[in-house]
Amino acid sequence: MRSRWEEDAKILEAIVAGIPHVAEAMEDVPVEQWWQALEAAEISYLGTLRQSGFSETAYKKWTAAIMRRLKGHVAGDGLTEDEMLRKLYEDIGRL
Repeated sequence: MRSRWEEDAKILEAIVAGIPHVAEAMEDVPVEQWWQALEAAEISYLGTLRQSGFSETAYKKWTAAIMRRLKGHVAGDGLTEDEMLRKLYEDIGRL
């Protein structure tokens, strides 16, 4: 049986794995619509984490950290998936 932390980590890993795909999809959107695309992604992350059982405080903090990683990726920070996940945990203070 997996612990709650292991389940949460799997969800976060899946989200981080999807960041490059979201950023790639944004490349097809005109730059002037990027904020709308980012807002849609944020709403999606909030909903996913809320439905996955994260507390309100936790899902809002995790979403903010995920959005920083997504924006960094869109800006071309060049982080790998592992680096993004590590920075995500650092943002939340889990490490």
